[in-house]
Amino acid sequence: MIPAPVLEHAVTVTLKKYDDMEMILLKGHLILEQMLNQILMAHGLDIKRIESMRLMYGKTLELVVALNSQCLRNEYQNLKKINQIRNKIAHKIFYEDYDVELKEWSCAVLGYAPKTIGTKRTYKNQVIKAFSFLAGKLQGMADGIASAKL
Repeated sequence: MIPAPVLEHAVTVTLKKYDDMEMILLKGHLILEQMLNQILMAHGLDIKRIESMRLMYGKTLELVVALNSQCLRNEYQNLKKINQIRNKIAHKIFYEDYDVELKEWSCAVLGYAPKTIGTKRTYKNQVIKAFSFLAGKLQGMADGIASAKL
């Protein structure tokens, strides 16, 4: 399991050092994918075998949901949406509108839209908070599953 201080550092400190929103999106997406893997490990699955399957984020998310359908009922749509945004950036040469989608996503995750989300600093902080919130929720789920197995 990823210790809570390591996760907190990865999300808040690491993401804050980037100014490029695409990089924040890519790194945040990777952190969420690692947290989904933590849930799989908490279920007792061999992470080496999971990694050898070369599952992409979307399939990993579906596997987590298949193992415990109630596990992500509130976060599922937000986890799915961030993958869609990330895939558009990764697979389209010119995708200029990701800022609009990323702002909407972060507001949906956190449940509010700051009045100053149009400013670069607020936008960046809002997105990082959304990644932090989801990563924390996933860590809590992994810890809860692992504790229940004991």
